[in-house]
Amino acid sequence: MTDKTNTTISAKFVKASARHLHIAPRKMRLVTNLVKGMNAADAITQLQHTEKKASGMLIKLIQSAIANAKNNFSLEPDHLYIKSITADMGKVMKRYFPRARGSAFIIRRKMSHVNVVLEERKQGKAGKARLGFLSRKKPEETRTLQNIDQEAATTAKPVKEENKKPQLFRTDEQRKQNIVQNKRRLFNRKSGE
Repeated sequence: MTDKTNTTISAKFVKASARHLHIAPRKMRLVTNLVKGMNAADAITQLQHTEKKASGMLIKLIQSAIANAKNNFSLEPDHLYIKSITADMGKVMKRYFPRARGSAFIIRRKMSHVNVVLEERKQGKAGKARLGFLSRKKPEETRTLQNIDQEAATTAKPVKEENKKPQLFRTDEQRKQNIVQNKRRLFNRKSGE
């Protein structure tokens, strides 16, 4: 009797989690979205230059996941990528602040649980595509405007007229106003959206 084994190569995943972090998950997600899909070492470098409270917590968590991979599974830290990173709601501590006429105002201090899953990827196609983009470019002659227009014409895909959106030309003042409105919309807690 022959032994049939499946010889598919399975990716190795390493998990790490931090629970009951004293930061709201909404604020944590702003930072976790920066490092999704990145190399673990690059993610730590990115977080070191991010001035948020959550970045210090995430650095410790990713370093813990890298240590788990190295010590428990004998994986190379250079080949680790962040497969998924989630920030979930934890407990809510309720505190009270005195207000007028003997009433109390509830302060909700939200906590978050963060889970990281690292994946080992060998330096195959993805690594070469990421690191070798400099070697693919050949030294070019001086590019003229005509050459650039020809390249754009050959690489441009035909777009149907009905799918085209009209381009809006905005002034700098309108752009600044739009940015301010987006920030207000993001942090307006009483909005119905």
